[in-house]
Amino acid sequence: MKRSNKKMRLRTGILFLLGMLLLSPICHASDDQKATSYPAEALELRLNRIAKTYKVEVAFDGKNMKAISVPAATKRNSVEVDLSNSLSNTGYSYKKVSAESYSVYQDDNKNKKSSGKGTITGTVLDKDGFPIPGATVVIAGSNTGTATDIKGNFTLKDVPTRTYMVEVSCISYQKMRISDVKVAGGRTTPLDVILQDETEMLNEVVVTATYNKASANALYSKQKTMVAMSDGISADLVKKTSDNNMAQVLRRVSGVTIDNGKYVNVRGMGERYNNVQLNGASLPSTEPNRRNFAFDVIPSGLVDNVTIAKTFTPDLPGEFTGGLIEVQTLAVPSKKFLDISLGTGMNTQSTGKDFLSNKRFKSDWLFGEMNDRQWYAGRSEDEGKIGTQNAALKNTFGMKKFTAMPIQNYSLTFGAPIELGYGHKLGVVAALTYRNEQTTEEYKEMNTITKDSLNGPGKRYKFVTSVGAVANVGWEIRNHKITWRNMFNNRFQHTNLERYIFKYTTAFNTYEQYSVPLRSQLWQTQLEGEHRLFNENLIATWNASYNQIGRTNPDDRYALGNVQGNVEDGLVDWSSTVTSSQFGLEDGHLMYSNLKEKKKTIGFNLEHPFVVKGNKQTIKTGYMGTFRTSNYEQQYLHAMFGNKGEGWDAWKELQESHPELGELYDPKNFASGAIYYAPSGLSGLNEADYYEGKQNIHAAYLMGEFTFFRKLHLTAGVRMEDATTEVQTTIGADRVDSLVSVKKTDWLPAATLVYNITDNINARFAYSRTIARPDFRELTPCNYYNVDDRIEVKSRGGLKQSHSDNFDLRLEWYPQAGEVVSVSAFYKKFKSPIEMVTRKTMDLRYVLHPFNIDDASVKGIEINLRKSLAFIAPGSFLKDVYVSGNATFLSGDVTYNLERLQNAASGIDREVKTQDRSRPLQGLSPYTVNAGLTYQGKILGAALNYGRNGRKLLFAGDYEKYDQYEASRDVLDLQISARFLKEKLEVKFNASDLLNQDVIVYRNCGYEPGVDPNNDKGYADLTSNMNYNSGDWVLSRIKKGINLSLSVGYKF
Repeated sequence: MKRSNKKMRLRTGILFLLGMLLLSPICHASDDQKATSYPAEALELRLNRIAKTYKVEVAFDGKNMKAISVPAATKRNSVEVDLSNSLSNTGYSYKKVSAESYSVYQDDNKNKKSSGKGTITGTVLDKDGFPIPGATVVIAGSNTGTATDIKGNFTLKDVPTRTYMVEVSCISYQKMRISDVKVAGGRTTPLDVILQDETEMLNEVVVTATYNKASANALYSKQKTMVAMSDGISADLVKKTSDNNMAQVLRRVSGVTIDNGKYVNVRGMGERYNNVQLNGASLPSTEPNRRNFAFDVIPSGLVDNVTIAKTFTPDLPGEFTGGLIEVQTLAVPSKKFLDISLGTGMNTQSTGKDFLSNKRFKSDWLFGEMNDRQWYAGRSEDEGKIGTQNAALKNTFGMKKFTAMPIQNYSLTFGAPIELGYGHKLGVVAALTYRNEQTTEEYKEMNTITKDSLNGPGKRYKFVTSVGAVANVGWEIRNHKITWRNMFNNRFQHTNLERYIFKYTTAFNTYEQYSVPLRSQLWQTQLEGEHRLFNENLIATWNASYNQIGRTNPDDRYALGNVQGNVEDGLVDWSSTVTSSQFGLEDGHLMYSNLKEKKKTIGFNLEHPFVVKGNKQTIKTGYMGTFRTSNYEQQYLHAMFGNKGEGWDAWKELQESHPELGELYDPKNFASGAIYYAPSGLSGLNEADYYEGKQNIHAAYLMGEFTFFRKLHLTAGVRMEDATTEVQTTIGADRVDSLVSVKKTDWLPAATLVYNITDNINARFAYSRTIARPDFRELTPCNYYNVDDRIEVKSRGGLKQSHSDNFDLRLEWYPQAGEVVSVSAFYKKFKSPIEMVTRKTMDLRYVLHPFNIDDASVKGIEINLRKSLAFIAPGSFLKDVYVSGNATFLSGDVTYNLERLQNAASGIDREVKTQDRSRPLQGLSPYTVNAGLTYQGKILGAALNYGRNGRKLLFAGDYEKYDQYEASRDVLDLQISARFLKEKLEVKFNASDLLNQDVIVYRNCGYEPGVDPNNDKGYADLTSNMNYNSGDWVLSRIKKGINLSLSVGYKF
């Protein structure tokens, strides 16, 4: 034990210990030294008296202070407490300039005229993040106080409106004083506090902090004690970015990459290895042709926080390997508020310029028009005839010229607590968001896998309208809480594509137009409850939810015309889109698709906390039932010309008139018999064009959280999941019903060990087994055609469930409040993983198949950092400047033999003559880097965010050189903000993707034929590594432009 002046310290320590034992065997809040009083006097005299008493400098303007009287007060042996008490109800506040210097100023933000009373509530924790029961919380210089409950929670009610200093103390802990705690009438001020252990030197130590710093301490202490290794981002951090949907937000989390601007990959794991929960309820897939969730459906303004659990614990769903993404919508408030935000913006490449689209409807500005576009009537033969007749009457072919409008962004959020009396409380929160943006993406270069190439302008026009709403209601009484959450989101995106293309197979110059209106809807309603029973020795939670997702493409239209003459100003012969074969989808087609998924969940959890020899323990058990149904249907139509009698004559006359695209498909030409629509398909009419799926999962778990010696924490348990999956469709010339049924029970163990090396350093180790089930689409032969990539997506059936053994290790250090440094390492070993493999057919078409492969593995390292720059110049503005960043480095390979996979899927038993190939996992990026620099002062704020991903595998080909990658690109975002009118008015300027680098998809080989004796002698790798280099086959190079936006928000 360190000591100076041993005799004095020993004497002081003994006296202090005796006083503690005699006067307070439990937590105390009063000072032990003898108190004296200040007389009633003028404020000027009081400030001089305080300066003399504590031998400090107190600077103030005494011009008006002689007329201000302050009442007599008790001297509290703390300059800050005495200043706070003396300045209350005066309209003045103080600021600490240095260790021995204070400044008193007139505080315009001090609402001395406000009436009513408020509440202070929070949690008191120890340095390890565990609650401290029985701690005393008092308002300095008053008799207002309370004690924390068994969970460390406290509430101070009916506190008059003003700014306070709050003191928190408990035996064996250092006393904590938090200044600048502001209480507003009718509102609740949250205050979480950490108490440090008492030192062996027994003289009193008082730790002082501001209100904001104390809250940051508690936030990171809670993170230290979380069982699962996780990363996330809160609403406050989201506000410091230019992100407007959750896909953009998630790309800033360590180990996360985003595909196509909406799909999330965690730790290099593709779509099937991640799971999504909204308010604790699992969400179904938003896509008909892939097992994934499109996060661009959810506006960021409706979200309170999002976390990604990267390790499995038994109380979580077992169907994830990369990460479980948990999105929480706005919480029921503890104070009344009304926030309004208005925003506008522009894209440097789009706004104010020509914007092409086929027919636009008024309702596209809200939810998107479906009825006036949809021609599909149903699957039966009679309904099919009605559908083709509808398609003939609803002609939306042909592009029209519009002007791209500025971005519009509006939001309204309201919340209020309601006191019902007798301890009952009710809280409501509601929010509405609206956003419309019109952007143009320009193709700078394109060479498809079928060797078609861009030989003129190519642009993709995106018209996007997003509407979202949240309405949550919460009821609370002591030990009981029930919340009803509701969320609705509608995203309408109308994409129109025009490209001049040289067709390699025909040597024709062509011009294509492709229109895709798409509406995605998400709706959730959920009821959840929490009940603390038997003096909080048993905690029961339950939830029930209904989730529905709809994805409708009412009128997908594609047309490819031959250009006669010069590109751009030559005549386009659109009659080539009408053929004598009903399977010419690559020349032109209509397509309808609709996916509707419903998922119901019901579950409960029981938790029993108890203490063994001073160590906190918990036993948990629970059940979760998930009941999911899915209905998907699609239909292709292709235009054919009349080949008999009057129909042939009408067709020849129409063809010779060289009509424009819209004129060609005029309803009168269908009436004359010149053209007609016929049902079509990718490989014939016998292919499945719908599926109906049903999946029921019953899950139960048992786990325990145990603490030993206050430093070692073990969480271990097992989860049982019993799943039954059924998928029905119709295939074959005789339209035979096909039913696939899979039933499987899995036992999933998990264990996590946390060791507190020091007070601020943790080491974590975790092991778990998780699973990945094939989705409905992958169990049925229903297929899908991707026009952009010229590729067909089709399952061969027979897929089986895969599993993964996961190992994680993390070392985390919390240097100071609000700061964290962590390093994680992980390894995942897969058994029978499902990967998408590209196959080239005999007729030179490309088909994408999902296959089970033998095994795969992924390993990686993650680094996280958040650090204040206050150490450079303590006390300066740098205390409000934080640097943050994360980096992930990944390596993952799969090994398989395509010939063997094809033989097994076809039931063929023959010798395999080709070699196995090894490649990265689909969606894996070898590294991701995010860095940020933020500043938030009283008025001005700024944030600079940078991100970069390594190359990312999109599609795997027959050979390495045929693999398709997305090249690395640097992304830089900037935000500048300012607060006015007592921080009620906030103005933000955002600039996203300032570097505006090209989005490049490439093959790691040359475009022109070369010599490659190791493979098929088709195309040779001309570059030295797998990254994008000059000379690689560029499949597409797209420029998107820079987004600039300005928003104004006001808090009532």
